[in-house]
Amino acid sequence: MNETKRAVAKRAPAKLTARGVALAALMHGGFAAEDLDRELRAASLGPTDRGFATELAYGTLKMRRALIWSVSRHLSRPFESLDERLKWVILLGAYQLLYLDRVPAHSAVDEAVTLARAGGHPGIAGFANAVLRKVAADKARPPVPTPADGAVALGIYASLPDWIAAQLIARFGFDDALRAADGMNGAPRRAFRIDGSPVERERLMEVVVGAVDLHGRPPRPSQANDTSRSSPDGLNENRYQIPECLVVVGAANETLREAIASGRVVRQSEESQLAVHLLDPKPGEVVLDACCGRGVKTSMIASRLAGEGTVWALDDDEQKLSALRDTVQRKEWKNVRVLRADARETYPTEVPTQVDAALVDAPCSGLGVLGRRPDARWRKREHDPARFARVQAAILRTAAQRVRPGGRLQYVTCTTPAEEDEAIVDAFLGENAEWSAADLPLTASSGVRKIGKYALTVPGIDGADGFFYALLHNSKM
Repeated sequence: MNETKRAVAKRAPAKLTARGVALAALMHGGFAAEDLDRELRAASLGPTDRGFATELAYGTLKMRRALIWSVSRHLSRPFESLDERLKWVILLGAYQLLYLDRVPAHSAVDEAVTLARAGGHPGIAGFANAVLRKVAADKARPPVPTPADGAVALGIYASLPDWIAAQLIARFGFDDALRAADGMNGAPRRAFRIDGSPVERERLMEVVVGAVDLHGRPPRPSQANDTSRSSPDGLNENRYQIPECLVVVGAANETLREAIASGRVVRQSEESQLAVHLLDPKPGEVVLDACCGRGVKTSMIASRLAGEGTVWALDDDEQKLSALRDTVQRKEWKNVRVLRADARETYPTEVPTQVDAALVDAPCSGLGVLGRRPDARWRKREHDPARFARVQAAILRTAAQRVRPGGRLQYVTCTTPAEEDEAIVDAFLGENAEWSAADLPLTASSGVRKIGKYALTVPGIDGADGFFYALLHNSKM
């Protein structure tokens, strides 16, 4: 290397590796997907390294409590007393040693030491090296708990706050709570929605299916009438028989990414799609989406209406509504009305007084989607379910007042505590005799709990999210 190149190399900042990107994202404190995306864009990693960085960041954050248990066995002082960078360097290295089979131990330790050394403190690298070599030697992870061990042991093993572990046990019993917790720490299923007419949908689905065929087999569309098979070519059939739904197990390739970027394919979990599928909006109907957020379900309703009828989409978050307006403009939907409104209170006068169907996707504690949001379990608070329950009851009452006699309302949450789910609906039905619950015809082979006529999907079981569904009918004449 000549002197000029040496000078350039000396001035240029070191390019971040996948581990460096993961560490940078974790060092942001609260951590959000946006933090990781920003670091990934700045580092310009290839697809493989991007995937590795994402796995490291998400996995380390999810397993933080269990990792601290393992690391603390080799510390002479409390883990929390360590330097902030050193904490994440050690946890990042420990995650690779304890939860990833494909990373050689020497690589995990050496790379962690390099990251520690880059922090600038002379003693950090040696400390990280000593601790991680001990972790690599004993490989100790929190033991699998038994029912007699209770919520604290489950919380340590599955890296959950005690109160969330207790919620899972109270809701599902210990054995299923353990399965759910294990599942939430694994990879969630990746589902997509393909809009359009049945012919258009089938054509695009074949393109996407062909694009993700990892073994060179002929393109094969998802079979909506078969929920039992798991395909070896990177696809799974959707388990709730939703026509628009495609589940992809293999890595997304360029064709699928292009279809997502174009808006023809939308990321949306099976359980999220199921909320609209159960509401069953039909062409010509007027439908209210009382808490539309960014409008993922709104767009599915609009697609089902096929240009006939109207969707009224309400939310009190202008930033989310802006995202929905962009979608409406891009899709050139003329029958989607987007309004800012607090769903607990009187709606704007433009909203029809009588709609055919309403979706109440109520704000909730979000305990059913912890597997998709690695930081969420550390942000949630024990009083959240009670706090959201008050909001949910008000939103349900207000939305129901806009449903015509003979109309229907789908109440849904992405959480599991009874006080946010059946307790809200039971109280509403007890106060409103003209409303009744319909028996939900869910036939999934696993992971669905029937609660009277309602349904609850169990988070983590077969990669599912935990959603509650209640379909209500207004029988007033």
